[in-house]
Amino acid sequence: MADDNKGLDTTQGLRKMSALEALRKQAEQRAKVEDPQVVRAKAIEALNKEMRDVSQYLAQIGGEISSVKPQAGMPYEVLFFGKIPVMLSNAWVDSRPRKVDGLDCCECVSMRYQVNPESPAKATLLAGDIAQTEQTLKMLGAEYQMTVEQKNDFGQARKASFTIKGKILNEIEILADYTNLAVNVELINLWKPGKRRHRIPAASFKDIGDEVARYILGVDKDFEARLK
Repeated sequence: MADDNKGLDTTQGLRKMSALEALRKQAEQRAKVEDPQVVRAKAIEALNKEMRDVSQYLAQIGGEISSVKPQAGMPYEVLFFGKIPVMLSNAWVDSRPRKVDGLDCCECVSMRYQVNPESPAKATLLAGDIAQTEQTLKMLGAEYQMTVEQKNDFGQARKASFTIKGKILNEIEILADYTNLAVNVELINLWKPGKRRHRIPAASFKDIGDEVARYILGVDKDFEARLK
């Protein structure tokens, strides 16, 4: 009986794939691997949309800041003065276009505004701290008053009082890098003196307009956490 199965085609009953079906299946598999140029075009389009959304949203926020002059949700930190409760004012928002692969894209969004103490911030300083503080306040573009109270034998300030009245210039610049699909963010004096630079992958730069606005208003630090 064992010899009865000798030479039996074990594939009997199984339908072979036709040549046409095989070609179609291969085409389906290739379609799943998207053309790199198509992938890049979609990424550029998505980044451009996000940049335009950020520009539009910050323009609305800037208008409200200039009109309302809101109290910030967190204090502004200045060396030797501590953390100062502040109000925001005089916001200005601008954007810059650029051609990318024939597409009109938003390359840069920048926003400037002023920070003003709710009441004049005062500090009395000695010796070397005087020059450092004056340099810092000039860098901030602040409106301030310095009164020398004591001088040393060489006529140099030994003791001086400072009063910050306002107009501390803050700036954020958001620059899209369409070549490398990333976003460069530069913060100037936002909540602390100085300049900070960060880079965010384009894939992570999503629905970010309100997050930036909340950070500017001092509502929370979610945006700063994203920059780390």
